[in-house]
Amino acid sequence: VDMNTYGQSKGRSGTYSTNWQLTGRELMTPDEVRLLDNRDTLLFVRGERPVMDLKYDLMRHPNIPWTTDGGGEPYQHGEDSLSIASVSLESIDPGDAEVIDAGKKDYLIFTEEELEEMINQKMEEKQNEEQKR
Repeated sequence: VDMNTYGQSKGRSGTYSTNWQLTGRELMTPDEVRLLDNRDTLLFVRGERPVMDLKYDLMRHPNIPWTTDGGGEPYQHGEDSLSIASVSLESIDPGDAEVIDAGKKDYLIFTEEELEEMINQKMEEKQNEEQKR
């Protein structure tokens, strides 16, 4: 806020003075921001004036049923549909090693070429299924 005040004294010399005074306040003080209603939000976009608006209720969004909050299936990022087996190796101290009886389970070890062939077969099967659709 610009405020100009003028003063004039009448006397022998007839002096006249003008005072400029800038007064104002912040758009909102920090305590006013903290006291905002929980439904309100402040939006700052670079190059634009700040905006005070109501928050959007995400639970009313039309796509909420597709999310886990709306009861949908969780999204599996990078799901591997070609894996035949997985192996996990951990580095342990031999003194702490525990002997585990494998029982009557069969384990197969494949060479790199055999794995490559299996993966190619799996990919061909997947392509054939897609062509049938």
